[in-house]
Amino acid sequence: MYESTAKPMSIELKGKKKKRKQKVPPEMQPSQGRPTIPTVPKRQTQTWTMLGVGIGLMSLVALIELFPRLSATASSPTDLDDPLSSSRFTVSNDGYLKVTDVMSACFMWKVEMEFGGRPNIHMGRNLARIVQPPESNLSPMEGLTVPCTGNKLMASLSPYVQPVITYANLAIVVYYRAWPFTFYRDHRLFRFVANFGKHGEITWEKQPAAELEQDYNRFIKQHGGTFPPRPPVLRGK
Repeated sequence: MYESTAKPMSIELKGKKKKRKQKVPPEMQPSQGRPTIPTVPKRQTQTWTMLGVGIGLMSLVALIELFPRLSATASSPTDLDDPLSSSRFTVSNDGYLKVTDVMSACFMWKVEMEFGGRPNIHMGRNLARIVQPPESNLSPMEGLTVPCTGNKLMASLSPYVQPVITYANLAIVVYYRAWPFTFYRDHRLFRFVANFGKHGEITWEKQPAAELEQDYNRFIKQHGGTFPPRPPVLRGK
């Protein structure tokens, strides 16, 4: 038997195994689109906010300072027999700007008089003579004197004597327009109450006007709703 002496041939792989290439992630490049917005530091934002609030407060204070400021004062009567006519009430412009379309009058809310020790005259919700300054304007630091009655009060029947005032509660009414905002018309009420001394002298004490304001508004409404008021319209049945 014939034996072969040849060594078995080993089979070699012709091809070499290819090494797997590791994938390298691409480098991130800056975007070519929208530009980056720089951030504002928090402290700088707070500074601008505080500055804006400060400017707003300063503007508000300046506006308040320029707003019209009217006041009213009263002098004691120079004639004790005629205290209403001889008393002088003055409306003053204490602001920095003038007021226009100024009209003022005395609103006698509650006034009582007596003859011979008996109260027999009651005056209420009555508007006295209306007055205006020259050209209806009141410049800063100027004043307007407002009389409380147009004529001396006398008894309507003989003997024609002067009645004695025992109580007086009234208001000085002033209408005006604030320049340069003349499209809006406003008004103020300044209330004064008579304080009687031992010898009949009268001192006018200033009081809040809220108590009589409702009656005044009702009076104006009944007389056309405007100032100067108009006579009331009598409606037929």
